[in-house]
Amino acid sequence: MTTEERLYKLEGIVEGVMATLPERITSLETRMDLLRHELKGDINTALNRLMLYLSALAVILALLTLLR
Repeated sequence: MTTEERLYKLEGIVEGVMATLPERITSLETRMDLLRHELKGDINTALNRLMLYLSALAVILALLTLLR
């Protein structure tokens, strides 16, 4: 394979990558946003549960204090 043939082949590869790259980047950004929202939702749920457990613990401790 000559240098010109290699260069021509390489140019074709680069053009193919450049043609699909913006679409793939957009797709990746969309997937990352969805994962970020899903993760923020999971974290939010976990924090809400933690607050409920801590509130229940505070109520139990207050009741134990009052009953003494």
